[in-house]
Amino acid sequence: MLTIENINKIWKRDVGDWRIGKIEAQSGAYLFQLYKFNRRHQIQINLERNPIGEGDIALYELWCWDMQDDSGSPLPYATPLRRMLDKAKLKTSDILVEQIKQLINNTNNTKI
Repeated sequence: MLTIENINKIWKRDVGDWRIGKIEAQSGAYLFQLYKFNRRHQIQINLERNPIGEGDIALYELWCWDMQDDSGSPLPYATPLRRMLDKAKLKTSDILVEQIKQLINNTNNTKI
């Protein structure tokens, strides 16, 4: 199970036009709530804590819905956007924030 020490270091960090406004550690995932600077729009990013694979090939899934309403809830026709990350891509807070940014930028939907 993935445990990130000092996960709160990324709280209030800017991710493009978004800001990380809330971080919640659950038993199976870290949940990141991001807000637009006007706080009218929000999205949720999930980082699964249980790896896919073991040892050197263990990967962790960073994902969000490609279409969310302004409150961060997925729309009925939404599909998940996923990035598979090895531990090197989770090593520092800067690298994690960059991975979140890349996830958000890989969507074709203007809602995110």
